[in-house]
Amino acid sequence: MRRLLVLLAFVLVLPATASARRSDSHTYRYEQVWSAALRLLRVDYGFPIRDRDEDVGFVLFDYQGTGRTAVPGSLEVVRTRQGERDVVRVTLNIPAMPAYVERMILDKLQRKLREEFGEPLPAPTPRPAAEPEEDDEEEESEDAEASDERRRR
Repeated sequence: MRRLLVLLAFVLVLPATASARRSDSHTYRYEQVWSAALRLLRVDYGFPIRDRDEDVGFVLFDYQGTGRTAVPGSLEVVRTRQGERDVVRVTLNIPAMPAYVERMILDKLQRKLREEFGEPLPAPTPRPAAEPEEDDEEEESEDAEASDERRRR
C-alpha cells in the first residue's frame, strides 16, 4: 500500500507536458510555403521569431496564447516527393500546448496559401508508355513481303 502511495505522489508531482506534432503536405512551391508560413507566424499571429533558416527549413518561435506566458514552438518545412509529384511537408510542434493549437495554425496556413496563391497546381499527368518497337518491325516485315510480291510479278 505504501508503494502505491509513493508512486501516486510521484506521478502527481511530475509536470504535465503535452508533446504532439502535426504535419500537412502541400503541393505549392517550397518558396511559397516558406514565405507564407513565416508571415503567418510573424505578421498574422505576432509571434516573436527566435531563429530561422530557409535553406534548412526551420523556424523557432515563441507561441503566445491569450493570458499565457510565451512557450517555445518550432516549424519545419521540408521538400519531399510523393510519387511523381514534388510536395512540401510542414511540421509544427508546440510541446506545451494541446494538439488542437497546432492543427488550428496548420489549417490557417492552408487557407493562407489558397488565398494568396490560388489552388495548387494539379498533379502531372503520367506520360503514356512508349509503344514497343515491335510495331515498327511488323511494318518493316509487311513492307518486305509486299516488295517480294512485286518482284515475283
